[in-house]
Amino acid sequence: MSRPTGPSSVGVADLSSVGIEPGVERLAARLFYPCKGSLASWLTPVTWLPHFNYARGYVDYLFRFVQKRTIKHHAAQALMTGLCFGLGASRPLPVHYQAEVEPGSRQFPIVVFSHGLAGTRNAYSSICIELASQGYVVMALEHSDGSASTARLPRRPASASSSSSSVSAASGANGDSGNGSSGGGGSRSAGSTAQRAASGSEWCWYGGLGDKPLQLEKTRHRVAEVQAAYLLLERLNRGQAEGVRELPAAVAAGLRGRLDMSRAAVIGHSYGGATAAGAASQLPVFKAAVCLDPWWDCFPEEWPTLQRWTNAAPMMIIGSHDWNTPGIDGKLKCGGENQERVLAAAAAGGGGALLVVPRNSNHGSFDDVMLLFGKSMMHVLAVLGLKSSLEPRLAHRINMWCIRHFLDTHLPPAPQALLPQQSAAAAAAAAAASAAAAAPIRAGEDQAFRNSFVGEHAAILRVCPAGGVTGAAVDGPGGGTATPAANAAGKDSKS
Repeated sequence: MSRPTGPSSVGVADLSSVGIEPGVERLAARLFYPCKGSLASWLTPVTWLPHFNYARGYVDYLFRFVQKRTIKHHAAQALMTGLCFGLGASRPLPVHYQAEVEPGSRQFPIVVFSHGLAGTRNAYSSICIELASQGYVVMALEHSDGSASTARLPRRPASASSSSSSVSAASGANGDSGNGSSGGGGSRSAGSTAQRAASGSEWCWYGGLGDKPLQLEKTRHRVAEVQAAYLLLERLNRGQAEGVRELPAAVAAGLRGRLDMSRAAVIGHSYGGATAAGAASQLPVFKAAVCLDPWWDCFPEEWPTLQRWTNAAPMMIIGSHDWNTPGIDGKLKCGGENQERVLAAAAAGGGGALLVVPRNSNHGSFDDVMLLFGKSMMHVLAVLGLKSSLEPRLAHRINMWCIRHFLDTHLPPAPQALLPQQSAAAAAAAAAASAAAAAPIRAGEDQAFRNSFVGEHAAILRVCPAGGVTGAAVDGPGGGTATPAANAAGKDSKS
């Protein structure tokens, strides 16, 4: 993976907690943050797959689609698991493990990242690392609802060990005996001490989506975890690190008072993109949402995400070409009917919406797989339908330009440091500015995208301004009006 482009070195540390709020028994995540680089932390390599069970989870997920299993299939699965782990454990990330937080007084805006179906806390490291190098603190969740390919979760307290959340119980996602409790054992990447499996954790395996009622329950649980992640960061900002596991005391101390909780965004891919929209539509702590190729058929009908947003957060959707242009049946894979409803709801009650679709991109143009393994696994990825005609590094550049431009434009302004001679009135004005609402999306906002290199690669650029009408036309990248792909609405295919 290439080094990030921002001025800050990037540190990573895993953390977990239990009982943050009702409905969220346990939370697990990886923290990416601006750090003070050191030789010791650099010599502790962090690899993309820090434990064999992550490789097992990814490959197990792929083989769930094999209807009739034979001995050959089992042999192929074992071979692919070993290959996956060997490749993933040989890919170091350009980060410092458990390094001290970057010194200074500036505050860091925060991002909560929600992975897609079969994702993990590591699956979008390229995006998280780039954001951290630009001064963000990013908490990449590993959801406990059974939607991760595998998740390393903190063990429940003894009083709660006999019961589990409805989502975990229904999905069969508990990491109980036989599923490989971490316990400090198990296979790990050679020489890597990143993400040590603490004795107080266990593995939770992919549990499937289930029927429609269970899918909706998973969505509720995911949004609750996003809120819990914000609350956990808020506790760390207040210096209340009690009950936070795995996070080194020095890192926790370095984050105290350094997080700008008034400048919080939520980002996600696929199911995580829908999770981001679900959170931003109703949780006022989030001032912006970035939805990467979201899968929309997962919301309770009564949610403001589909009806009318109750939080004035602007939303940007970066869709993929294969999910946001009609197929031969005239339908969108993302769930076109619900996408239109989400856009209209965000424009009516939220901060508006922006849709960007890079030409020739696909659903895999957002995670790390193509960036890390595009050359070495080209034929395997093509068979799995993950090969994209948009070059992976270019796709990453496009995604990051869009994300950074959107957050820079729409998050509230950073608080300004006061000089000693400035008055209390100036201090109050600065405090009011830091608590200001996010800047809404306005008509014509697509022009900045057209004027950048993104404009050369955009198949669709569409603006749904706050308080306005979504419109029946989509502006094409050349400035004319094209037939809107989003209006060719249809049913979805799951993500």
